[in-house]
Amino acid sequence: MKTAIIGGTFDPVHNGHLHLLHWLVATTDYQRILFIPVFLPPHKTYRQRVSDHDRIVMLKLALQAYPEIYPEDRAVELVVDDCEIRRQGISYMFDTVRDVLVRYHVEGRLAVVIGDDLLPGLTSWHRFEELCSLVDFLVFKRSSDASIRELPQMVAGRVMDNPSLSDSSTEIREILQSGATDVDLASLMPLSVVDYIRNHGLYTD
Repeated sequence: MKTAIIGGTFDPVHNGHLHLLHWLVATTDYQRILFIPVFLPPHKTYRQRVSDHDRIVMLKLALQAYPEIYPEDRAVELVVDDCEIRRQGISYMFDTVRDVLVRYHVEGRLAVVIGDDLLPGLTSWHRFEELCSLVDFLVFKRSSDASIRELPQMVAGRVMDNPSLSDSSTEIREILQSGATDVDLASLMPLSVVDYIRNHGLYTD
């Protein structure tokens, strides 16, 4: 099965993630998308706001809501895989790719989805040349003013000409802390995720 990986903190998951998924489904022929919550990202400072369990539950709720938000999209297999959380330590993509290739039957080359903000530092990734021999990179624009960048010479894949959403987990956490109403949040994330956040008192400080 043709497979792509989308990694991230998902702290919390939001409609921007589902928009990215929609564009991936609409413009490629990948049949299975693995969402992999990071444990400790190697490329940025990350202070986790909620438990790993909460991040996983919210992600599963968002993916359950996805067919209702994009009912015209073709059917794909959506999987939340906690391999990086179980592995602990720094979440190097090379290690994750090797793990995925052992546990899943992948047709053709595995794809790794990244934002174009990661392109400048891509060649410094852990065991980069070996990683490039295993995967294609699908590069998405993160914001409307992001310029289309070319992939480094040794990298296989494509840069997607996708429309972008400005939603970010950081902005949504700030909105939650400011006392936003559920109506405000409904435009940023699925209602099932909003309800989970409210019912469990997440992102209140």
